[in-house]
Order: sequence, then C-alpha cells, then structure tokens
Amino acid sequence: MIYGKLFYRGEFVEAGVEVEEGRIKRIGKLVKGRKVNGIILPAGIDVHVHFRDFEEREKETIETGSLSALHGGICLVVDQPNTRPVVDNAETYFRRMEIAEKRSYVDYALNLALTNKNSERIAEEVEKIRKKYFLPAIGEVFLQNDKKELEIGYETLKKLNLNAKVTIHAEDPRFVERGFPNFLFRKKEAEIFAVEECEKIGNFHFCHLSTREAVERVSKGSFEVAPHHILLSVEDYNRLGDLVNVNPPLRQKSDADWLLRNFNRIQILASDHAPHTLEDKKNGSAGFPGVETTYPIFVELARRGFVSFRDLVEKIATNPAKVFGFRDYGEIEVGKFANFAVFDLKEVREIRAEDLHSLCGWTPYEGFKAVFPVQVYLRGEEVLQSQSRAGKVFGVSEV
Repeated sequence: MIYGKLFYRGEFVEAGVEVEEGRIKRIGKLVKGRKVNGIILPAGIDVHVHFRDFEEREKETIETGSLSALHGGICLVVDQPNTRPVVDNAETYFRRMEIAEKRSYVDYALNLALTNKNSERIAEEVEKIRKKYFLPAIGEVFLQNDKKELEIGYETLKKLNLNAKVTIHAEDPRFVERGFPNFLFRKKEAEIFAVEECEKIGNFHFCHLSTREAVERVSKGSFEVAPHHILLSVEDYNRLGDLVNVNPPLRQKSDADWLLRNFNRIQILASDHAPHTLEDKKNGSAGFPGVETTYPIFVELARRGFVSFRDLVEKIATNPAKVFGFRDYGEIEVGKFANFAVFDLKEVREIRAEDLHSLCGWTPYEGFKAVFPVQVYLRGEEVLQSQSRAGKVFGVSEV
C-alpha cells in the first residue's frame, strides 16, 4: 500500500506495508507500495481529551475535537466524562457514544466518571456499559474539584472494588486555594502528597503529572505527562496572560526542564486537551487545547534531537495502547490496525491558532515550531486529505 522510511521495531527502515481489511498483512523491503515523502510513524493515541459537547458545544464538540486530533496525527482518543451533564451512568454513556459513532473523525473511547452520586452503584454501571462497549477506565477521578459532587476522597478510593483501571487527577484539596494566576495558589505539594497517598491505597493511573517529585514517587501505578508541563512554565505568564490557568498549574521552569531532560522516563504523553472560550479564560477557567499540536511539536523536538523518535513513539503510541488495553494499536506490526501518520521533516512551520481546528480558537503554543502530518491513515485508508469520518467507537468485540 505504502512504501517509505518506516518506524519499525524501534528504528527506521526502508520498507513497504501491505494492508488487508484494515490490518497490516506484510512488512518488508520487497513489499510494493506508493512511495511517500517523509517518515512513517504509528498514528498517535491521546488517552486524555475533553471534547465537551452536550451542553458545552460552544467550547468543543466530538466532531471538532476529533477533527483536530486527525490533523495532529492521532488515530484514537479517550474522552473524559466530566462533561455537562457528567457521564456517570450507562444511559448518558450510551448517548455520548451514539454521537461519536456519527461524528468522530478518529477512533473514540470514553471513560466513566466516579462521583459522590454514583460511588455506591458504579459497579452496576460498569457492568451495563461493558455489555456493549469497551470501557478504558474509571476517571479521571478528581481528588480536588470546585464541584463537590466530583471531588472524591481517599476513603472512597479505598472502598472501590472494581475490575477496572482507575485514573486519578492527583491534587490534594488541602494544598489548593482559589486565585489568579492559579500557579500561585495550587501548590506542588498537592500533587506530590496525592500521589504518595494513592500509591498506599492501590494501583492507579495518574493523569498529567507536572513535577519531578510526583513522577519519582510512582512505583506501582502508571502515569502520563501533558505537553504543557514539559514545554511551558510560570515564566510564560507574561505571554499568556488570561490564558495561563491550567490544572495542575504550570510549574517552575526547573520542573519543565527536568521533564524534558527525562522524557525517556515518562510513560505516556497525553494532551489533556481542555478547550475553553476566550471569555471563559478571562474568567479564570483552567485548561489548554492540545490534541492537534502535541504530536507535531514533539516530532519537531525529535527532528532537532531534544527527544528520540524511539521515545516519542513509545510515549504517544505504544505505551498508551499497552496501558489501556488497545491491543490492535500502537505499533506498525503485522496484525495491528494500519494506522500511520506521515511527517515530512522538511515541512516545519509555526503554529497559528487560525490554522487549527478546535472550536476554542486559541492555543498556548502560538509561534511554536512544529511538523504536522501530511498524511494520516486509519485502518489503511488515507483520511487526512478527505477528512472523512472514518472513526469507530469501541464495542466489546473491538479489543
């Protein structure tokens, strides 16, 4: 089907890929295919996005968020359930998945929320959902949230008896105060202490860790880091102004520099795509868009030698598939889905919000250099240029 410089088993090789019924049938130098310019990487998996929709359609929809993902070289997203209304029951879950079936440009999976309202019956809701769909995880579970129905205490976590992965927003409320800019009021101790306590309770997946100390304290569980905690710091406040708030907040540059230097130690790179309107941001809302820019920025960093392509592919494709159980994703390998992103390393450009596809209309990475994909293949079909809605939702038979 295609032939070129292929990232295969940890290195680049000149080879072709033959596809049959959406899966990779054969890989080799003698396999004929259309020659592509650039490098062929596994399409990415973003395990942490907030695609809003429902009653917040002015911020983002599954349609616009997934189109952004497609243009960022992402083939699969895991949406978070703290929507309006919250996805904390099977009925709401099914309604959202029905929207995704009709509207998503990329493959779509959805987590279930743990709230104070459903904590006693969440096992029943999980059972209902699993009869129809693959459920990646419960969460992100908020240890701190301004909405008290979403704020979950350690005692509730101790009582959980679920055969399911649980993802944690690790900030302890005792170290969090309200104020702007929020990095002055949300102490790093909130994250460090929360990770320590959760590690005593069980085996969790930690969302968007932002500090060296928290990363170093994860021993039983898994974790992800968001690009803004690697690329940005409190020193960007003068540039970002009203846009600066994000949870967890931006940290000191020393933390960001450590995460970049130790990129090989990070398990998963996930955008935490959390779009808000500019009006929301002026009012202090926390969150950055990022599903479209994460892979392109890090391809540029790999091109320049700041990270290795081996590490990048592992963090944005291979490990997300392994940790969350997407067995047919994450690698260019025989039997896997033929999901590729082609990047022409000569096509470096500056990021401009006006060129992106999120409804929110802004980016914290304005002016950053990036290499966006020139082609994206989903199950062997080239979908970037056609912008066809080729995404699928995860039924129980899909994994």
